[in-house]
Amino acid sequence: MDAKTEVMWEDLALPRAPQAAPAPAAAAPEEAETNSLPASYLTHELRAPVTAIRLGLEILQEQIQGRLAADEKQMLTLAVKNTARLEGLVNDIMDFSKIVAGRMKLHKQPCDPRELLSEAVDSMRSVAISHGVKLVKEDGEPLPRIDAEDRRVVQVLVNLISNAIKFTPARGSVTVSAQPGRYEHEGTILFKVKDTGRGIPAEDVEKIFDMFIQSGPKPAAGTGLGLTLAKMMVTLHGGRIWAESWRGIGATFYFTIPIAAQDLRRRVEVYPRPVEYSGLLVSMARRVNSFLALFI
Repeated sequence: MDAKTEVMWEDLALPRAPQAAPAPAAAAPEEAETNSLPASYLTHELRAPVTAIRLGLEILQEQIQGRLAADEKQMLTLAVKNTARLEGLVNDIMDFSKIVAGRMKLHKQPCDPRELLSEAVDSMRSVAISHGVKLVKEDGEPLPRIDAEDRRVVQVLVNLISNAIKFTPARGSVTVSAQPGRYEHEGTILFKVKDTGRGIPAEDVEKIFDMFIQSGPKPAAGTGLGLTLAKMMVTLHGGRIWAESWRGIGATFYFTIPIAAQDLRRRVEVYPRPVEYSGLLVSMARRVNSFLALFI
């Protein structure tokens, strides 16, 4: 048998895995922290005055609302909204800087996923009403607790719900639910945020979790960091996040958080690493395949 036939049998019997692109070298913790210091310091210095301005404007709005002309009322409302957006941007940059520098510490404990769903939905109820969108929380069977920092999971949920409301037209709906993960997601709770908006173009589904990426012809108001932070928070918890969408039908965002160990019925390794075969074993297997090919 010639060399060409041997190579064909080797490739057919034991296909080679695609070569992954080399990962960029990770910065040392000291370097990452140094690089993030300017942004972290500036946002920290900005947060207090921005919060004070927002609270002052809200108090002023409440006290003089009835004495303002229509254009004055509109201007004050716009000032409050933009200050709240600026405060959100400052908080997002602070969280992003901490994660990049490796200084984001999670304080995980067993949490009831349905309570976290309720908290997130309740906090976004008024936003949904103002947009004319129906916000629905699906109830189901009791769920085991998750091993998580509760406020961070609520932050992810609020982010995804806010994003869904933003891209859902009036009289549309956003549905939020949670259920036990199955198959490759065994050992986790699967959270789902589904909207009836315009959907995400197929070419953007994989890119929407990148920093400052927004899908669609007309960028919506926002920092562009929301989905990036959501992915980072979920990854820090040991979970996964992804999206599915069909253009014109809507989008569904999923993320998983591991179940607390004490609530597992049996020991489960969440997202186990795939089996890796050494180069020696691969070489031996190919030689055996080539030998067997001589007799077939």
